[in-house]
Amino acid sequence: MDTIKNISIIFTSIFFESIPFLLLGAFISSIIETYISNETMAKIIPRNKVLGSFVGIFLGFFLPACDCAVIPISKRLLKKKVPINVSVSFMLASPIINPVVLLSTYYAFYNKNPEIFWYRLLFGILIALIIGIIIGIIYNNKHIIKNELLEEDEDDCCCECGHDHHNHKHKHTFKHDFISICKHTANDFFEVVKFLMFGAFIASLVQVMLPRNVLLVFDNNQVLSVLVLMIFAYLISLCSTSDSFIGKSLLSSFSKGSIMGYLLLGPMIDVKNTFVLLGNYKKSFVITLISLIFVVTFICSLLVVMLL
Repeated sequence: MDTIKNISIIFTSIFFESIPFLLLGAFISSIIETYISNETMAKIIPRNKVLGSFVGIFLGFFLPACDCAVIPISKRLLKKKVPINVSVSFMLASPIINPVVLLSTYYAFYNKNPEIFWYRLLFGILIALIIGIIIGIIYNNKHIIKNELLEEDEDDCCCECGHDHHNHKHKHTFKHDFISICKHTANDFFEVVKFLMFGAFIASLVQVMLPRNVLLVFDNNQVLSVLVLMIFAYLISLCSTSDSFIGKSLLSSFSKGSIMGYLLLGPMIDVKNTFVLLGNYKKSFVITLISLIFVVTFICSLLVVMLL
């Protein structure tokens, strides 16, 4: 009975902690859809993959979106014909370098371990840049959104907001824009929330069933401890706005390099977000993205081990 109670409490915590940020992501996505045309996006986003990925990272810094909120935003960017490297770099960078997460990381580490704060910021940017460029090369001009061709046909204007989403030549009025924003926010939110719910349930099962002493078995091996804490971050599925304080509590048992693996991987990918990604993107893309996140994060964490 206690197990069921604990699972319920953790599920409720994960789910309702994520909901406000998911709503924020859906709202920002609807703003982009309503006010920014494909032509405007094409003008402001560099076609060069390196510069484009830097633009995605730059956007991620200014949008206070956690790991749940960035998925509907990044998907909307792709629908706006933003290059995939820009969308992916944004999706990976924002949960690590946005102001809210930077502030929580600062309060958790800066007084006693300021290097962790700086390494999380710098390596978060580096990983987002590298993976964005690689994904841009692999999936250049390929469709990765589920039912993307069908969705493009339905955009004109199945949401009944009264707008032509392809050319945006409609007249902006408060009434039409308000209806458009509400409808697109609701559509994006309910499209993602069902996958978030399932992912949160799996994550709550893992948190209750996973013995914490398993982690300590590998704490004396630098390489294995990095890998173990990366897997732990993936399974435990904490919001990126609060994972810094869990990372701080692990410092007494693990090296700083291991903690860095935890702090870098968790915001980019975890169990709940895997289900959200699978619900919106093609399986081959999701598998490639997750594999790259693990490999590049593991390498960067080992670099931190050597630096520290």
